[in-house]
Amino acid sequence: MQATLYTDDGAYFIRLGNGLVIRWCRAEEGWNKSRTELPGGARQIDFADLPEALREEVLAVLARATAMQGGMGGANN
Repeated sequence: MQATLYTDDGAYFIRLGNGLVIRWCRAEEGWNKSRTELPGGARQIDFADLPEALREEVLAVLARATAMQGGMGGANN
């Protein structure tokens, strides 16, 4: 599945090929994930620019989206 990564104001975003945007923000223990709109000021980044602790979460979203042929169901599952 095609996806593009972004960052803005300390948050990280992924826009999937179906237009769905997911945002991650740091939480006390890990990362909070939610559906959202991509902020206008977000800048595109490479996978290597993600914090190491977030990379596994992003890969999991990509694997799930690919397995579901682009349908995400609940983004918080």
